Amino acid sequence: MSKELNASCAICKKKYHVCNSCKSTKKIKPWRTITDTIDCYKIYMIIYSYKNKSISKDDAKKQLEECTMPDTFQDHIKKVIDEIMGTDKKNKIEIKKGSKNNLDNNE
Repeated sequence: MSKELNASCAICKKKYHVCNSCKSTKKIKPWRTITDTIDCYKIYMIIYSYKNKSISKDDAKKQLEECTMPDTFQDHIKKVIDEIMGTDKKNKIEIKKGSKNNLDNNE
């Protein structure tokens, strides 16, 4: 039986399946409702912490360097990663336009 791809990763845009029990959880927000993989969730948490000034840019950079990065990113995620990593315009990864800001919607 095939599972419906009913969610889109807040980091890499990939479509994936979220079970009903994860979607209906009220007290805690399982990582699976925000991202498709635990690696993307780690990136999500680093960016979330950096944007809320819980960690410094240097700490965020160190943590991101330890993550397995996906091939694509949401536009707004790529901008924050470039800001953290200090990536200059020549080295920026091309990103597709028209993505939603899921990071703010999934807190």
